[in-house]
Amino acid sequence: MTAADSPEPDAYAIDRAAALAALADGDPDAAFQRFRWQLWYPAARGLPAARLADGLGVLAQILVGLDLAAVAIAAERAAADIHDPDALYELGYALIDAGLPAMAAVVLGRCLEVVPGSLDVVTELSAALERCLAYGDAQALLAAHPALIEQSFLCRYLYAYNAAMAGDLAVTRGQLHGLVPTDDAQILLRDRIAGFLDRARRVDGVCPLDRRDLRGWHYVLTGGVLGHQSPYGFEQPMRGRFAWLQDSLPRVRTGIDRLIATLAVWGVTVPCVYAPPGRDHAILAEAIALALGIEVAPWPAVGVPAPGLVALYDLGQLDPKDAERLVTRRPGQIVYAHACPWTRDAPIAPEIATLLYQTLAAPWGPQVVVDAATGVARDQVADDRAIEVLAAELVASPPLADDELVADDLPTWSALVAAAGPPPQGRRERLWAGSPVPSSKFE
Repeated sequence: MTAADSPEPDAYAIDRAAALAALADGDPDAAFQRFRWQLWYPAARGLPAARLADGLGVLAQILVGLDLAAVAIAAERAAADIHDPDALYELGYALIDAGLPAMAAVVLGRCLEVVPGSLDVVTELSAALERCLAYGDAQALLAAHPALIEQSFLCRYLYAYNAAMAGDLAVTRGQLHGLVPTDDAQILLRDRIAGFLDRARRVDGVCPLDRRDLRGWHYVLTGGVLGHQSPYGFEQPMRGRFAWLQDSLPRVRTGIDRLIATLAVWGVTVPCVYAPPGRDHAILAEAIALALGIEVAPWPAVGVPAPGLVALYDLGQLDPKDAERLVTRRPGQIVYAHACPWTRDAPIAPEIATLLYQTLAAPWGPQVVVDAATGVARDQVADDRAIEVLAAELVASPPLADDELVADDLPTWSALVAAAGPPPQGRRERLWAGSPVPSSKFE
């Protein structure tokens, strides 16, 4: 056979060689970025055992360069014996913990081939798929193991939960009667599923709860109402979420207007505004206080900030210790977040939110601006003026122009706010990443 007759190398071989070359050049980040897609769910699910073993061996070398020694050791062990379920399970768990669920799903899928029907593997694979926002795949995985659903409270819960996250409330409803808790942790999980179904009943006839109904599903799954939907790529691929957003004063002002309108519909009067530590939160809280004519109260060193409105510019910036203080909704307490991340979970969901984002730049923070005269983009430094000055400017700002509001459907939003009503006391739901409404996201 001549060189001209030799088969072309496949994509795997090309990426493998390029990754190892980058690693040899001392650039493990480039190596990872080049090679990761060869082990990335869903494209890499069901890889032949030999190919997966080789890929894990390459991955182990890359992980060493990335200072992920423990994960690298687990990858080496799995690569050495691709039929060892313990090694595969350990690696899958480590990859989830390292923030690589798309790789974990591939590894745990292989593990399930080795030990079919394993409760531990099914539940861990479900966790990996959930973190990939592949809720429909997790639902299908669990549906394929009916014996585990019958025997395990956790599997039944995961089946009901993933069905809801995939938009199949009929399955969720059918599982509720079988969720018979035996401890406090299971009571929490059962109540979560019951909460999904109760909120779905509340908005029956108001929200279609289809694959376009971002706000309806946001309410059903989190208990919060969403004020603003992105008009950019609304039909597809974003469906109302923002991918990368350079925020503006008019957008924040519009969010405050929707907050005030929601409180009025609910008949809620807040005596003060609280801001957890953070400049962005402080600016928003000061602006809300100005708009409502009330005071900003000091964030308590201990205890719970209630009664009053807790104002968060970005839920993703909330310190976990402060989030823990807000898990239980106290009398007279409302949590408002202007922006919430949608590609990762958060410990709590606010009762009222303006928008969902993947990457966010605050209007008073560092931004990229385009020179009107030259058309050249340049970096703009953060606005370091006093919080009170920025808040006054925010309140004086006009709201968004009509072309930014074309996706908001205010009549449906108003009907949803009225149907939801003021939130009951009790435990706040988590903010779940994703929903039955699909959106594109950056990996």
